[in-house]
Amino acid sequence: MGAALTAHGLDFGHVVQLRTYVVDHDATRLGPIAEAAQGYWGAEPPVQTLLGVAALAAPDVLFEVEAIAARA
Repeated sequence: MGAALTAHGLDFGHVVQLRTYVVDHDATRLGPIAEAAQGYWGAEPPVQTLLGVAALAAPDVLFEVEAIAARA
């Protein structure tokens, strides 16, 4: 995500919405996701939606993140 943002002259501060798709979602997977978000956005993360899914594009893919970024 960082590379995509940088390619457009943006950074993580420009992200206004996240959607995270997690295979076989359960409470144990929330901690690492929350820690990762806090590492990038601190106490003020963008709006987030977490969706539990049965599978993603390939069997070894366990999560996918979709982000929307905006310029002021």
